[in-house]
Amino acid sequence: MSQTILKVTNNKKPIAFSDVDGTIYKNFNLKQETIDDIHFAVDNGLDFNICTGNPIQERMLKLAETLKARYLIGSSGAQIFDMQSREYIACWKIDFDTTKLILDIAKKNDFQVLLWDNNNYYYTKDNQKSVEYICSYHFISKELLHSIPKLYRGEFIEPTKIEIYSADGTETEESALQMFEKFKSITNLAMIPTNCNIEISPLNISKGSAVLWMLENVYKNVETSRDEIMTIGDGNNDIPMLSISKYSYAMANATQTVHEHSHFHTSAVEQNGLGEAILDYIYRLKNITKKYMLHEFENNRGAEND
Repeated sequence: MSQTILKVTNNKKPIAFSDVDGTIYKNFNLKQETIDDIHFAVDNGLDFNICTGNPIQERMLKLAETLKARYLIGSSGAQIFDMQSREYIACWKIDFDTTKLILDIAKKNDFQVLLWDNNNYYYTKDNQKSVEYICSYHFISKELLHSIPKLYRGEFIEPTKIEIYSADGTETEESALQMFEKFKSITNLAMIPTNCNIEISPLNISKGSAVLWMLENVYKNVETSRDEIMTIGDGNNDIPMLSISKYSYAMANATQTVHEHSHFHTSAVEQNGLGEAILDYIYRLKNITKKYMLHEFENNRGAEND
């Protein structure tokens, strides 16, 4: 492992929580530099945790394995999965009556709805092209893409998350805000319009609430404080977790609101902004850096000693 570890300044454990789409990768294009930087940090004591709006299904599980993630937070904070024990350690749900109300509004407006819990995954409009496109964010293999998502036919479900999409496939922030107007009167939920859809979660559940739960229940005995964890993202649903820590990083491709809620800023996802931010974080917290980052410094120091 190519590295230089400077004099470590404390016993604090580096802990990072990272968004996925627009942060770890774009269009599923995971850069090798990003993998290498995350692996370097993990090998030097970092707990790398994924915090995504996606369900805990094939694509996220594979990504977590590739990046040596310790925990996988799914459904915008409603699911927390231990990658070592391969089990859920926490879960929050939307009650069935509220779910039916959301589905009734969606049906009247001809919206596509995706909803899932830890065991089931449904869509409401039998539009195969739409379903395959959306579900490709959650599944990799055609076999699982065609076998796990099911057309919803009124089954009892208390979902961990509901996503609303426009009927015509429009994916803009404007269309999401227009859809949001149809649901905003329902007050016993957490609801966020993104740049492409509406994300609906159980009340008071968000990426931020999941991170706080992790600190209070999983990391309660480590020396690292709430201010000393790292959070990073690019979308509006990342803001609740970015607001927690002083080591909050916004991707260059992030929304303006995300930049306003972050203390640090990094390169775009296409430029390995996540890897750069993680290296910056572990250097600031622990004084750890990769060998190549000190190349010029070490060469100059050698010249001075000649």
